[in-house]
Amino acid sequence: MISSMTGFGRAESERDGRVLVAEARTVNHRFLELSLRLPRAFQPHESKLRSLLQEKLSRGKLNLTVSWKGAGENGSILSLDMPRAQSYVDILQEVRQRFGFREPVTLGHLMNLPDVLTWTEPEMDADEAWAFLAEVVGRAVDDLGAMRRTEGEALAQDLLARVKTLRTELAAVEERAPLRINEAKDRLRTRITELLRGEARVDEERLLLEISFQAERMDCTEECVRLRSHLDQLESMLQAGGPVGRKLNFLTQEMNRETNTIGSKGSDVTIAEKVIVLKEEIEIIREQIQNIE
Repeated sequence: MISSMTGFGRAESERDGRVLVAEARTVNHRFLELSLRLPRAFQPHESKLRSLLQEKLSRGKLNLTVSWKGAGENGSILSLDMPRAQSYVDILQEVRQRFGFREPVTLGHLMNLPDVLTWTEPEMDADEAWAFLAEVVGRAVDDLGAMRRTEGEALAQDLLARVKTLRTELAAVEERAPLRINEAKDRLRTRITELLRGEARVDEERLLLEISFQAERMDCTEECVRLRSHLDQLESMLQAGGPVGRKLNFLTQEMNRETNTIGSKGSDVTIAEKVIVLKEEIEIIREQIQNIE
């Protein structure tokens, strides 16, 4: 199946009351470029994570962000030290009564005291941290891959339709091309006759020789055959699927080269019109495949 290089995937996983979230975004790129943002606890595993991602992706610029949901960067969670808070309140109430303060003990008083609120960080050994990270990132990348495949399938269908258009236009060129020879022969005979003004008979052998020279210069059979072969290859690659973006890019360059040669040999209005359509469709295909993995 064809995959696009554009997509988004997300996954989250809960462990010990903490939720780890992974978000993966990709756009088109000539090669595989990885940009990772990880919580501090998982940064020692970045190298292994890169290897994991390289196994799953072949091309595209990936931005991966892993974070703790509703927590600090390092996964710490803000919690209330209830015993400490209760001790503070008891002492404040005692001081208030002893000294006759009228002001009640408020939350503001309590929050200004040290260590009432504390940050607690997750405790995970290296193997546990890696398993947690690999699991949530793996699911995010799988989600990303599903979106890339959906978009890739839409691209493939569009490209196959354009291949069909190219075949139709190429068939019209192949049908028109042989007719130009006889037309060129008639034009040359008419021109020579006009120049001689009936003073001499047209030399048929010389005329045929000149026509053969022109026919050789105008013959685009080889280019048409090669272009049709390229279309067959393009269609086969799209149907086979896989990471074929680079091959398709090279193939469109060859298709464009053959089309240019057909146009230069055409010397015909009808063929020139067909060549314009061919070039337009090939250019659209070239732009589309820049987003194929």
